[in-house]
Amino acid sequence: MNSQLIDILKLAWPLIVIQLGLQIYTLIDVFRKSKTKSLNTTAWVIIIIIGEILGPIAYLIFGRSED
Repeated sequence: MNSQLIDILKLAWPLIVIQLGLQIYTLIDVFRKSKTKSLNTTAWVIIIIIGEILGPIAYLIFGRSED
């Protein structure tokens, strides 16, 4: 059982690192710009945190201001 878990973690850790990195990058971007295109900052923070990988991608596509 433990070797199966270790094998799964070996495969999953790059995805986990990418997800966390993307979330951290977009959260920093939200707070630095403090001005988003469509929703307010609080809504984007919730979407980024709860949305796991899709939340940050949605922010980068739809929420990022041009400034």
